Amino acid sequence: MFFEAGTDGGNGAPQAFVFVAKDADGSDERFAEIHQRLWSWGGVPLVYRHVAGAVQLFRCAHRPDFAEKGRLVCRPFDILRIGADVANAEAWWDARRLRTGTLWDDPAIADKLLSSDDSAPRRLVAAVRNLQAKLLADSALDHGLQRRLLILSLLVAYLDQRDALPDNFFPTFLEGADTFAAVLADGPALLRMLDALKILFNGDVFSLDQQELAAIGRTTELAEFSRLVEAREERSGQTSLWALYSFRDLPVEVISNIYELFVSDPTDSVYTPPALVRLILDEVLDDARIDRILDDGNVALDPACGSGIFLVETFKRIVMRWRARNGWMRPGVETLRDILRRVHGVDNDPGAIELATFSLCLAMCDSLTPEEIRATPQLFPKLLGSSLTHSCFFTAKDDGLLSKDVAVLVGNPPFKSGLKTKGAKTAYARYIEDHGKLPDLQVAYLFLHESMKLLRRGGILGMLQQYNLLYNEKPDFRRLFLASWNVREVLDFVSVRGLFSKDTKVVAVVAVAEPPSPDGSILHAVFRRTARADASQRFDIDSYDLHRIPRAAAAADHTPDLWRSNLLGGARTYAFVKRLRKMPSLAAHAKAMGWDYGEGFIEGQDGKASNAVHLYDQPLLPSEALTLDGIDRSRIGTVERKPIEGPRNAARFTPPMLLVREHADLPNFLWTDGYLTYKNQIVGFAASRVADLKPVARWMREEAVALRAFVAAISVKMLSQKATTLSARDVYDLPFDPGADGLDLSENEFRVAHDIVDHYLDYVRLGNSSPLARRRAADGLEQFAATFAEQVSALYPKNPLRPSGFLDLGGTVIQAFAFGNAELDWSQTKQLTGRLDALLCASRGSSLTMTRVARVYDTSFVFLLKPDRLRYWLPSVALKDADDVLADLRDQGF
Repeated sequence: MFFEAGTDGGNGAPQAFVFVAKDADGSDERFAEIHQRLWSWGGVPLVYRHVAGAVQLFRCAHRPDFAEKGRLVCRPFDILRIGADVANAEAWWDARRLRTGTLWDDPAIADKLLSSDDSAPRRLVAAVRNLQAKLLADSALDHGLQRRLLILSLLVAYLDQRDALPDNFFPTFLEGADTFAAVLADGPALLRMLDALKILFNGDVFSLDQQELAAIGRTTELAEFSRLVEAREERSGQTSLWALYSFRDLPVEVISNIYELFVSDPTDSVYTPPALVRLILDEVLDDARIDRILDDGNVALDPACGSGIFLVETFKRIVMRWRARNGWMRPGVETLRDILRRVHGVDNDPGAIELATFSLCLAMCDSLTPEEIRATPQLFPKLLGSSLTHSCFFTAKDDGLLSKDVAVLVGNPPFKSGLKTKGAKTAYARYIEDHGKLPDLQVAYLFLHESMKLLRRGGILGMLQQYNLLYNEKPDFRRLFLASWNVREVLDFVSVRGLFSKDTKVVAVVAVAEPPSPDGSILHAVFRRTARADASQRFDIDSYDLHRIPRAAAAADHTPDLWRSNLLGGARTYAFVKRLRKMPSLAAHAKAMGWDYGEGFIEGQDGKASNAVHLYDQPLLPSEALTLDGIDRSRIGTVERKPIEGPRNAARFTPPMLLVREHADLPNFLWTDGYLTYKNQIVGFAASRVADLKPVARWMREEAVALRAFVAAISVKMLSQKATTLSARDVYDLPFDPGADGLDLSENEFRVAHDIVDHYLDYVRLGNSSPLARRRAADGLEQFAATFAEQVSALYPKNPLRPSGFLDLGGTVIQAFAFGNAELDWSQTKQLTGRLDALLCASRGSSLTMTRVARVYDTSFVFLLKPDRLRYWLPSVALKDADDVLADLRDQGF
């Protein structure tokens, strides 16, 4: 096993298996099976196989290279011929890059080795969805029963391939049957098998209601249904899901991946990616808390458990802790049953509880040998009605159905603006009485509020929330929550696209059930879209994106500016925004001047219409025609005679007008050529004299970069709701001081603003696909080095710091600086390269890799070691590095 560098010099996350072929087990046919199993497992992205004279590379987080027309083949992605190819080998043969994690920083390499769509979990969902669609189209069986039997097919495949079923199990119910599909085709045999499974495994996993049992007994469609399910090869020639996957190696939590396909209300149900679950549990479930669960009778609870993915991962961690405390012996059946009873879940959907039950029972099987499973009748404990509750969370809490000993609470509640259940409405009535209305009537906030009250004092919560918790312009709930509880950290995934099927933008709150310390701080960790996050492998974070926010500052700021600034660089961005916020706004100036200003008209909806005689048949400017180059007059049209809602008034469209499009680039134009209408994607400022508008137009032109950076940091819409779209309020809030010559930016503010506009906006939207992630350090090193040296030298003018060249180590760059006239001998820096593992990369927990900036001091020299990507070598980043280096030098008495 080859590991990424870990914290304190230890091993971090596994990156690759290394196989050495020595005997018959090393045959190509055997290795194709191994490749399939590792791909299904998904625990490492790469496999290296040493054969005579060469090393082969196999991918395990990309498309299944081993599958070819229903059979397994040994097909390496790349081959390194030992001796001949080593000098020109691709980056994936570089052990240092793999060890430090810099291999994945190069998007071109990551695109070849990782895939967001072709990994085993994603393909499984697609395969089951396609099979379900085929069944709905081609099978006359009742749709509800189809769904139920398809789930059973997946579950039996799981048990069969894990050798959890007795020998000669299927022929017991139907003579000659050797697969579940054969039994599935025969109604009476299927009923006998389900009865046997209930006896073997208990736990209500294989229980069907009377209506379903009666339907199986009388239907004549089971044979056709079985034929469709059993298909070993699709019509397209692609391998079917039964042949493609090694079900014995699929992680239990992958079953949760099919959850959204089977729940009663898919709009309420969102599958949580396993890497995200692991990351949240890394933050809340340490050894001390697990010990309290094992020793003190505490429980872990998911208040919206869905198919149980948080519960399964929690159970597995408790089992591992039990083993660590007991000499790594395997726990017995009773111990596992006892641990299962400490993991609790609630959900209002019966299908979710059904899947959660099965997922937990399979997790139990993972900790037992096949012999133990087969030798234990009634293996699974009864979970429904004890540790798993089918109920609305709020009702269950009020009715006393939940444990009083909840010490860990984790989960992903529904993000809905509205209250569907009686229990939620009752809880909200209490909230209104105590605190007033909830913003947007967001039920996820209510889950968060009630969950904290359920925890024991000192208990911990790790819960996903919609992005609005941080970025909503209405701060009331956020401020109440921060003032009430010890919020330890907020994990921010707004920049990570594709985490959920609906591209929901989320944050995760980690809070302890105790009052906050007024002079403490909150960690705001901003995650970016990286190749490994896209492929559901793990999350990466730069040390630059770990922001400590003083509680007092979070409580005092009624805007989302503080949090948004961290998306775009951090503390210096926030200081820039705060200074410009103190200036008069454009809206305040327009109001003082008596201008008519605001958005254009809105087309009617649902038959609504207002008197719009001043709009009909008038010239109409489409918003797209207002560009950075001015107005494209060829695109000006005419207002059609359709219903119009909110027509504004004629003064709004009467020149002279300064028109500003609600777009990140702030396209604007001073229009004087006649009456011109526009819709609500444009904000207009109509004055009586063109001379009054010219200073504003000049300001918008001359301060364009700073204004675009400012609006990106304060927008209530851009980045969090829409990629590049602004709101009217964002335009109103632009700073404009008629008595000033300009914004009077300092050189460092100018650097911050330019990096926001030139780099960070695309980086937030596109992540590893952005130019900032794709370009190498060489594109910015010279400017970075000059900026860094200038900042440090300002405090040491008698012995200034100067750049002394850089060293490209392939994936990593060392930039050197020297004080005064000191001359650097690069031959003396070899010891730095030997420390790269520990300096640059540290795996933290099972799902997080943190890239650190390494600062090394050697007499008159300063060395910065960072990955070879432009995002680490921007001028605004140089300001942060300079701040850190100056703090280090002061601490050293320099």
